[in-house]
Amino acid sequence: GFGFDARLAMAVPDMWIKILKEGGADESWSLTWIAGELQNRRPNERSIAYAESHDQAIVGDKTVAFWLMDAEMYTEMSLMMKPNATPCIERGIALHKLIRLICVALGEGYLNFCGNEFGHPEWVDFPREGNGWSY
Repeated sequence: GFGFDARLAMAVPDMWIKILKEGGADESWSLTWIAGELQNRRPNERSIAYAESHDQAIVGDKTVAFWLMDAEMYTEMSLMMKPNATPCIERGIALHKLIRLICVALGEGYLNFCGNEFGHPEWVDFPREGNGWSY
């Protein structure tokens, strides 16, 4: 039958969050280090890369899109209300695309955070008493 014959590169999403939290200016990111991290796997072992995962959203951390654009995601993303994007939104969208492109280009496959083609704005919250058992 059909089987899944690749490993998930689970350190990749954490690497991106670490870069966004501690990496400083975009220009200071070491592409050599990033490429090395993305290609750090055993020879002849297929690997699936991904830029972000449910783990970050579930534990209450910010997603990649939220680290890049923060609160402006709520107020500056409508082209109908504001036809010109702010520099923060332009930078965030560009870097979000580049992060996914780098993962696709240097991995052997790419996994998307289902339902998160652009970026989940905040953490995933399961139904609980504190949110009125909301789905």
